[in-house]
Amino acid sequence: MTRETREFLAAVRSGEIGAGVWGCGHIGASALFHLAVAGVRCAGYDLSSERVGAVEQGRFLSTEVMHPAPRAATPDTTTAPLHIRASTNWRDMSEQNIGLHLICVPTDHGHDPSSAALEDVLPRICRVIRESTPSRWPRLVIIESTIVPAWIDEIVLPEVARQGLEVGRDVHVGAAPRRDWFSGEDHSLRTLPRVVGGTAPEATTLLAAFYSLICNTVKPARDARHAALTKVVENALRYHGISFANALAIGLPQYDMAQVLELAATKWNIPYYHPSLGIGGHCIPLAPQYPIAEAGAGETVELVQQAVDFNAGYFERLYATALRRLLEGCRRVAVLGLAYTPDARMEKLSPAYSVLRTLGHDGRTVHLHDPYYTPEEIRALAGVETLRFPDDLAGYDAVVLVTAHTPYVQDEIERHVAPHAVIVDNFGTWRDRDFPPGVRYHEIGAG
Repeated sequence: MTRETREFLAAVRSGEIGAGVWGCGHIGASALFHLAVAGVRCAGYDLSSERVGAVEQGRFLSTEVMHPAPRAATPDTTTAPLHIRASTNWRDMSEQNIGLHLICVPTDHGHDPSSAALEDVLPRICRVIRESTPSRWPRLVIIESTIVPAWIDEIVLPEVARQGLEVGRDVHVGAAPRRDWFSGEDHSLRTLPRVVGGTAPEATTLLAAFYSLICNTVKPARDARHAALTKVVENALRYHGISFANALAIGLPQYDMAQVLELAATKWNIPYYHPSLGIGGHCIPLAPQYPIAEAGAGETVELVQQAVDFNAGYFERLYATALRRLLEGCRRVAVLGLAYTPDARMEKLSPAYSVLRTLGHDGRTVHLHDPYYTPEEIRALAGVETLRFPDDLAGYDAVVLVTAHTPYVQDEIERHVAPHAVIVDNFGTWRDRDFPPGVRYHEIGAG
């Protein structure tokens, strides 16, 4: 590490240089938390007064963390006060002497990439940089959001130039995409290697030094575009793996593909993918759209497009080929889990929506329960009524487990379901339960 880099890190640690996080959603809020725990002076901006209020109260959305947090939740937690300010007024950033601007805004609209929020926030960041106290180091503009890599050359750098800033002199631009989960010791921000890249080697050096404060391992990429593309490619690879598992389950219904895939994964270089009700979440469902957009008009990434086409209406095909006959005669259905992942309030593009929409046909009554959402939220988000878990389960002909939230795992579900019920289990969470003889149990992909 050069003397200049050491002095840069010392300025960050001392609070001389602050970090500004633009967007306090799941990515931004957790970035604020981990940076502040590492002693970095932080300021956050978000349009939502609710998000800003939560940060100021020491609550950081998906991390479900209050400071100080248990070591099991955030192993780098300290008991020192966190130096975080948050505001819905972006001009407040100008008063904070921000040297590092982390862009954590949404970069999607529905099922497609969208640069709208990025384009909205960039002029504000540039203005804050122009109004900030001069520094011996160029300000760093770091994109943590998932982006189409070409946006760096097509949107970011031209906007910086339009705002009268020179890359390399006034600012450095880089990408450091988030690829971790938000809390816990496994695959966390600290434990998972962080890929970073800048528009110049000196930018990459400063990025690597900065992220070493909160990440055990930092992997420099060739440049910012290569760093951004890494996130796009790894998400697309996972999208393909899940799609392949689901395609096998539909195409070879006579086989227990869940077991076949589990056995295949005992080979050292084969990842495990379990057939499922569908792909959900902030990243994976959108993953193929980013390389398609990067390829540009007139170009095709054929295998990626094929996976997209397969997943269009996937649950409807799964229902037609595997579930319709199983659920025949079931007039009341309980769906468990709105979130796409266990123990989190993350419902974006959840497969639960397709499940509810499809099962609601044919005159069925379908109700939804999720321990992380109120009945009012469930009604607003999903358009259905809720139920009391587990007390009401006996009144349903079928129970569909979408999300393995802890209450669903820990409860003795077999004591509450009706003796004639059909159980549809997304990932085999209940496969070892001793259900009453009249209960029909079906694990997705198990034949």
